Amino acid sequence: METINAMIQDAKIHKISDLWSRKPRGLKFNDTDALVITLRAQDGSTIKETFYFCLKPDGTFNVNTVSKDGSRVRRQRLASFLKHYKITDKVDEYNLREGVKKWKGIQVAAIKVGDSGSIYVP
Repeated sequence: METINAMIQDAKIHKISDLWSRKPRGLKFNDTDALVITLRAQDGSTIKETFYFCLKPDGTFNVNTVSKDGSRVRRQRLASFLKHYKITDKVDEYNLREGVKKWKGIQVAAIKVGDSGSIYVP
């Protein structure tokens, strides 16, 4: 495991139903959207990270959920990502749908394990 610097190459929001015909195990009814981020590492390798959440009609998402399961943890991780990399301070008011269009070129830290990896989120 090593920590490397990477740059956001692409970020898109997809409906989960557009990515898979059946919802993957572990995702609940309130996980309806996926944020797919593609990173380009300094060594030229590509890393993809997916965050799951429920996008509201105004482009924001609720950080807290009614359930106390994995959905809450996944949303808290997305909120921590937005705060840690100083994309926004007010996660509840941040328009994610419009914001992802401006993320290209943002420097992030990634944890690389073999050929795969993930975004470092404290």
